[in-house]
Amino acid sequence: MVITSSQNSLIKEIKKLKSNRDFLFLDSPKAINEAINSNFEIKHIIIEDGKQEKFKNYNFNTVIVSSEVFKGLCSTVTSQGACAIVKVNKRQFKPPSSNYLVLDNVQDPGNVGTLIRSALAFGFNEIYLLDCASITNEKVARSTMGAMFKVKLYEMSKIEFLNVFKNKNLICGDMNGKKLSQTKLDFPIGVVVGNEGNGISNEIMALGESVAIEMENGVESLNAGVAGSVLMFECYRRINENLKGD
Repeated sequence: MVITSSQNSLIKEIKKLKSNRDFLFLDSPKAINEAINSNFEIKHIIIEDGKQEKFKNYNFNTVIVSSEVFKGLCSTVTSQGACAIVKVNKRQFKPPSSNYLVLDNVQDPGNVGTLIRSALAFGFNEIYLLDCASITNEKVARSTMGAMFKVKLYEMSKIEFLNVFKNKNLICGDMNGKKLSQTKLDFPIGVVVGNEGNGISNEIMALGESVAIEMENGVESLNAGVAGSVLMFECYRRINENLKGD
């Protein structure tokens, strides 16, 4: 059966779930596959009529809708014809056991998504999001490119984090900090990225050491997503350098 009306009760339910912070809306097959492979609960998979053969491997919880209804659900212009509603796995705080990332009030969804993706790429598999753009934000989910299903994400307030976080090795990105190239890095290590406009809060900054990325040609600062990625890459590079030297 193909649903052709946006007033259908199931379509109305799906629209409500899209705005529910307990659910993710995924609009790419790659992200959907990552969610399935990571054993996330798939509430609905919505397939555009005519694309059933392309997505025949999605043989559970599928809803076939007309192109018009699909366009009303999916916000991307170049969708491949499948989207999904996925239940978020909420995690209780656990202290980091390896390299980790702390995002302190990062509000831009693109930055949050980029940093999650970079964290996975450079071995920072535990991520603490303090008062950040939610992982259920469509732009956050989209920009992680499926990486969010391969790392451990903890969403909490800064106050909650300060109450439970115990002394761990931590560096804080700060343009007024010590030069990164001159900073001794011990592992495992945490990297902190702060708010786009205000930087890292004083309370979080007090937990670690301030470091600055050296730059040329009069550039004073980098986008939060870029700066955090550079910091994590430098840690990754030095870890591999140390391993080669052993």
